[in-house]
Amino acid sequence: MSTSVPRRRKPKTDTARQKSVRACAEHLTDLKRAHGRPPADVQVPKRSAVRLVIPPPDGSYCTSPAQLCAELGEQ
Repeated sequence: MSTSVPRRRKPKTDTARQKSVRACAEHLTDLKRAHGRPPADVQVPKRSAVRLVIPPPDGSYCTSPAQLCAELGEQ
């Protein structure tokens, strides 16, 4: 006689906790999308201003005399 194998129970894929986690994640992405851009009544400049201008280094990084001469000639 063969014994029958008990049927496996279907896994719970959409529990209430998982649904609420998914809803919170979607709400968070909506909030990030809404607050990522300025409000509709605020005028946004077409061109953005440069925030940080890095000054040229004081010392030279050139290792060969030819590069150093070319760099000094440009200044």
